Amino acid sequence: MAAARAQQAQGAGPRPRILRVGILLGGKIVEERLIRERAPVTIGQSMRNTFSIPIEGLPLEFTLFALDDGRYSLRFLPRMDGRLSDSGGQVHTLDALRALGAANVGGYHQVPLTESARGKLSLGDLTILFQFVTEPPRQPKPMLPASVRGTLADRFDPQLSVILGVSIVLHLGIAIWALFSDVPVDNGIAERAYNLVFKQDTYALDLTQPKLDAGPGSAAEKKPDKPPERPKSPERGGGDSGRSREQQIALQEQEAARFADLLTGEGPNGTSEGDMSRRRPGTDLGKQLNEINEGNQAVRIGGGAGRTSRGDGEVRVGTGHGPAINGPSGPESAGGGKVAEKAPGGRITVADRPTGDASSLSPEAVLSKIQSVYMAGLKRCYREFLKKDASARGKVTLSLTVNESGRAVKGAAHGFASEVDECITGQMSTWRFPIPKDKDGEATDASFEIALQLVPD
Repeated sequence: MAAARAQQAQGAGPRPRILRVGILLGGKIVEERLIRERAPVTIGQSMRNTFSIPIEGLPLEFTLFALDDGRYSLRFLPRMDGRLSDSGGQVHTLDALRALGAANVGGYHQVPLTESARGKLSLGDLTILFQFVTEPPRQPKPMLPASVRGTLADRFDPQLSVILGVSIVLHLGIAIWALFSDVPVDNGIAERAYNLVFKQDTYALDLTQPKLDAGPGSAAEKKPDKPPERPKSPERGGGDSGRSREQQIALQEQEAARFADLLTGEGPNGTSEGDMSRRRPGTDLGKQLNEINEGNQAVRIGGGAGRTSRGDGEVRVGTGHGPAINGPSGPESAGGGKVAEKAPGGRITVADRPTGDASSLSPEAVLSKIQSVYMAGLKRCYREFLKKDASARGKVTLSLTVNESGRAVKGAAHGFASEVDECITGQMSTWRFPIPKDKDGEATDASFEIALQLVPD
């Protein structure tokens, strides 16, 4: 009833005229729409347009019907063709409208439209038809009668509702019964199982009072029980009964000193049983020297007692003749013992002034970086070669190019032995320097040449 009264109220006054637009592709209509709200109508390939039409030659977004002060104006592109009928019934082509003075606004022309205008526009396979029509009444939303729609209760299945209600009542009753009928019982199965598995700790307390000895010679108070005795080493004196705490500590220190003498002292014939030290702990060096002098013994340098590499341990001055290379496996000492062979060493200095291309990276900066960071690697290559030829000396020339990222490329070493040159060349590939720049501040490549002198120690 309300919808019918609204329609009668709308029909009482004149209905406005609205724009009706139809889109045809290849001669077949694909979309038709009534523009009930006064708003601009756009076409193009974008999905945001009023009519999205994916064809070539059509811009991404173009306003076909513009709205100026509540009135529509037609805009058409130069590539479009068609005709337009005005309020007088006259039909004009788009070319005639351009000649009659249609407003040229940039890349399109614009013509005002009346509410009785209609026309046709073409662009390739696209055809657009438009006209102004009286707005038709809005169709109400279709609804079923109340007798057909039913109520909310009609949407539930009666059988399922009964089963669900009975189940809820039954489960609720069981929960309430279990809540009020559950009585805690001691010594249940769980508690008995716990007692069988885990035994509780028990403690025994002795509450009896100790008895005091009243006999002669006994102390007025009972002394505290002595801790359990530990096994002790045999002592020089008698038993350990009646020993005080201070005596026990002194005895332990004596035992420790005896054990140290056993490890570091001298045995018969000058042999050392422990061989951990040449001096006994716990004694003073001056006291030992005095004992030696009192015994009319001579102080010897070298350890004595036949424990040196000189055979009988006697002191000899100037009897050695230095290392001699007469052993089967390397140098030997004067007494026949092997000595450690010293690794050959060498020095690397700058032979000539370094040269290089003109850039922000100077040859002196490159040389300083090599001396501070990479010189250890160069010396390693030279020392390895000195093991083969201990007198090798000469000059090696380093040629390298620092690229735009600061890396050393095209590195080469020449002028010395091929083994040393290859070793240095292999290290130059990992060198890094500051990025060289030209006078304009742009990164560039720069080549350098550095001569080094290699001299053995």
